Amino acid sequence: MNNDTTCCETDGCNTAVAEKTETTIRYTEPTWSADRHDQGVDLEITLPGVKKEDLNLEVLSRHLQLEAKRAAQENSGKLIYGQPGPEGYRLKLRLGDTLDGSALKASLADGILKVSIPLTESAQPRKVEIN
Repeated sequence: MNNDTTCCETDGCNTAVAEKTETTIRYTEPTWSADRHDQGVDLEITLPGVKKEDLNLEVLSRHLQLEAKRAAQENSGKLIYGQPGPEGYRLKLRLGDTLDGSALKASLADGILKVSIPLTESAQPRKVEIN
């Protein structure tokens, strides 16, 4: 390989067998967990290297969709071992019928996105009076 734009050139011949094309972002599913409690569900999603402005979180129909891009790494060297980290994250979760996606709250701190999804009013436990 002679340079970064072509592959498999031979000495004295400038014919490329393959050329680099514009690469797409390498997305991966982030590590996440969900805890259920009496008031709803709390999600914790690990998003290392993601800034708030590079994060998109939406509720579409009964689905929670996340897409995030990692900040570009300032690295002067070339990777010589291992695989490069993901450039972004994608996650799509189906929300149960008892969860109120319109009332969810989210916060991002230290690469951890915390999402709290409350139960719908009809699904919340209620005390029944006995006469």
